[in-house]
Amino acid sequence: MKWVSTFSYLPVNYGFLLATVENQTQRLTFDNNLNGNRIRIRFSNRYSEKPLTLQRVSVGIVRDGAVQNVCMVSRNGNSVIELKPGEECWSDETEYAVAAGDRIAVSTYVKEPQEIRSVSLFWSKTGPKVRLGRDGDYVSGGRFEECPAEEVYQFVREDANKGQVFYGFTGLQVLTDDKVKTIAAFGDSITHMSYVTNALYKRLYAAYPGQVALVNRGIGGNRVLHDATRVDFIPGNGCCFGDAGVKRFEKDVFGQEPADVVLVLEGINDIMHPIQFSRLEEQVTPEELLAGYGEYIQTAHRHQVAIFGATIPPCGNEEYPEEWLAAFESVRLEVNRRIREGMDFDGYFDYDEAVRDDLRSGYMRKEYHIGDGLHPNDEGGAAMAEAVYLDEVMGK
Repeated sequence: MKWVSTFSYLPVNYGFLLATVENQTQRLTFDNNLNGNRIRIRFSNRYSEKPLTLQRVSVGIVRDGAVQNVCMVSRNGNSVIELKPGEECWSDETEYAVAAGDRIAVSTYVKEPQEIRSVSLFWSKTGPKVRLGRDGDYVSGGRFEECPAEEVYQFVREDANKGQVFYGFTGLQVLTDDKVKTIAAFGDSITHMSYVTNALYKRLYAAYPGQVALVNRGIGGNRVLHDATRVDFIPGNGCCFGDAGVKRFEKDVFGQEPADVVLVLEGINDIMHPIQFSRLEEQVTPEELLAGYGEYIQTAHRHQVAIFGATIPPCGNEEYPEEWLAAFESVRLEVNRRIREGMDFDGYFDYDEAVRDDLRSGYMRKEYHIGDGLHPNDEGGAAMAEAVYLDEVMGK
């Protein structure tokens, strides 16, 4: 038996106070594909300079629209979870039966005012969901009046796509069969936003019930070769983009829970950011980007796991100066050509082919993106997920 994350996202360092909350229940629900009788939760207050107290935490199963079979979660025998600044830890192991196909709910209650500086988040509404109670403790499973996230987080108000934000924990593990595979999806916002990964996990879980879990290791704005692009007009000066992929890859993919398979899609920000944000000294060549992929491959193979790459989808936007797209394409197309012709990946998936507009070079099909030409929407994410050969990923 081994511990496997049935749900897991990375915390993001925004570098500023995101919200102050009190007397609030947060409930996150997600689809489970694992069978087991013991669970534990990963608590997180990473990137925060203040302690965080979760007054009560519970796990339940969603049935007929209600949370049932509620079980309280503790840490070191205490029902009040106190996290020091920067602290991450596991809850106590809890006897709790879950089965593939269950919809799991994790509810947390904050009583006294708490500063929230460390969060995880995603955007697609087709998979996991976060609900915030307007007032009161509903950890025991009761229904509550929902408070929109934009009333709590200013940065969500300014986000046209209204990301779903959660704090205090980053995932849930199940003690399950040794043969279960963990697939880590590593990359930038195209992975992080979850339009692709939600569609992919649904395909995987339908095809391999009880045999696989998909965890999200994306960070929006992340680059392969350079740390966070410093942008003055973004709160926190862009530190939310994270450390360079080559720096964080091993820690995020193999540190907390070693992956059995890795899917990588990253590189568009290495291509776009230096031009968009006037950081020309950080422009990359195709050879440099491919060398970064080579570092991912070497690390994965050192851990004796398969790693699959992907072609980079187009990013055309009519609001860009004409010379921008030409500069982007000169790198993107060459990188994609080299991926298709063969690298040391154990395979690749042609995301570019899945979503590009064959009538407009450099552009994604209009029905496949959220409006910016870069990020796939749910339909585009589904098209990309269909490009993944499930049996190949599962080693069948």
